[in-house]
Amino acid sequence: MRNYIPCWDKIGISKDRYLELLYFCRQYDRWKHEASVYLGIKGKALDGMPHGAGVGDPVAMAAERRMTITAKIDLVEQCALAVSDGQWMRALIDNVCRGKPYSMLSPICLPTSHREDFFKARREFFVLLDHKHGTQGATNI
Repeated sequence: MRNYIPCWDKIGISKDRYLELLYFCRQYDRWKHEASVYLGIKGKALDGMPHGAGVGDPVAMAAERRMTITAKIDLVEQCALAVSDGQWMRALIDNVCRGKPYSMLSPICLPTSHREDFFKARREFFVLLDHKHGTQGATNI
């Protein structure tokens, strides 16, 4: 089974940029897992003894890392919500982020059974993601 490749002239982004955005989204489940792991970080008990380099505040570092990860999660979810007022969100997350093909998507998460409507929503998702991810910059995300 081959992956869906959109018509480049319809979405106005290059193939390389599309693949960059696709693989950015494919990290969604890993980000969700990492964000939940960072919630469980606890501080070290202070014993009053001096320590070598590398000892810092693990809670603050975990909070900063979690904030970065949740910004990425929010970016993907906001773009999926923006497409047709969120009707396609679950289908887009399953298809784009989890790699589930259109034929395997649950009919419950599809607002319509028209295949063309789904792929139009998918193209709109990538246009929004390209615009928002481009404005935030790769170094910040």
